[in-house]
Amino acid sequence: MGTYNVTMQKPRHARRGGSGSLEVIIGFGLVLLIGTILLSLPWAAEDRTATHPFDALFTAVSALCVTGLVLFDTQSHWSFFGEAVLVVLFQIGGLGYMMGTSLLLWLLGRQLGLRDRYMLSRYYGAPSMGETLHFARNIALFALIFEVGGMIALYIAFVSEDVGAGTAVWWSIFHAVSAFNNAGFSITGADLLPFVNDAPVLLIVSTLIVFGGIGAVPVLALIRRRSFGRLPLDSKLIYLTTAVLLVVATVYFLVIEGDNPATLGRADGAHRPLVAFFQAVTPRTAGFSAVDINSMHDESKFFHMTLMLIGGAAGGTAGGIKVGTFAILGFAMYAALRGSSEVRALGRSVPLQVVFQAVTIALLAVGVAFLASLWLLVTTDEAQGIDVVFDVLSAIGTVGLSTGVTERASRVAQAVLIPAMLLGRFGPLLLVLEMTRRRHKSTFRAPEDSIRLG
Repeated sequence: MGTYNVTMQKPRHARRGGSGSLEVIIGFGLVLLIGTILLSLPWAAEDRTATHPFDALFTAVSALCVTGLVLFDTQSHWSFFGEAVLVVLFQIGGLGYMMGTSLLLWLLGRQLGLRDRYMLSRYYGAPSMGETLHFARNIALFALIFEVGGMIALYIAFVSEDVGAGTAVWWSIFHAVSAFNNAGFSITGADLLPFVNDAPVLLIVSTLIVFGGIGAVPVLALIRRRSFGRLPLDSKLIYLTTAVLLVVATVYFLVIEGDNPATLGRADGAHRPLVAFFQAVTPRTAGFSAVDINSMHDESKFFHMTLMLIGGAAGGTAGGIKVGTFAILGFAMYAALRGSSEVRALGRSVPLQVVFQAVTIALLAVGVAFLASLWLLVTTDEAQGIDVVFDVLSAIGTVGLSTGVTERASRVAQAVLIPAMLLGRFGPLLLVLEMTRRRHKSTFRAPEDSIRLG
């Protein structure tokens, strides 16, 4: 038979099982640390004075969490270097979040293992474990197309509004990346209020916000399957829920704020529907505004808070509890009212585990909002209660709209908004990763009992 020499390599130690949450925390934590240090440097500020470490940390968290809450005007405080750092931070916080831990593992020089591919396909909806890397590249291409297209379109729009060519170049880059990643940062000095009657600017920014908020998964799925009816339930719910929320919110703002001279009343009559649509887009995902938020009626602020809590789509650049979670909660409530033990959505049965996850995410958001609002109410005296809750939900929903409470509050009060932004951005993802990781099933089953409700 002959003699054969066989060389065997020493086997690698198997990677310990987990959810992948630690990789997410470490990866974004390192980025946050670097961003805070860079923003603290003297040349990051316009006056070449070192920014206070707390202010730099708050701004870095807001940028990385693509929130948009600021402690001072972005244009007047930060230099070009500081603004460039912000662009990188909310590009990582938006695009990096969409691409998930695949980007983090690439940055750390690691290779994707079977468990990592499984985790990504489970949460981000990749077609299969073997296609996850190809899927991540498609996400990057998806973002690149919209951002570059948005930069070109915004440059043309800004130049047509007599903005200098050099300024228009940087404004178009900054606002295109900020809008697609739903960051809400603006360097015009007055948000988008100067463009309240500029239809091209509002339409371009709205388009970037919407597609960044719903993410690449539904768009790529629709392109691949070429039929709405063949889409998976997740994508259908994202499209339908987003459309319903946009229509309802647009009509609501037209009716409630149409006669308010400080908000929609500032726009020309023909532009008011577009401004109302723009204000319907931004509260759920991004912090841009074409009207004065502080001048809105209280009922409009309350409606804004509802939209901010809902947010965008899972795997997109937006925050909130996500439209899929909101939709599943609605279908679960309908099933409970009918006395059904099965939750159905658009003709499909939804696993109870998904319903439990949706309830958990929603209750966590409400709990964090309650505690953060209570803290701000205790530490801030001059603000009205609705304005305090507005800014808290803006932080949790990673929206960035503010009534001015954030800027006026003390550092003790502002400190609570940092964990609120972090939990609002990464909380739903970490919860899903923890709840879907493999666990040993218990062989013990507790006796069944019931409680009284109502």
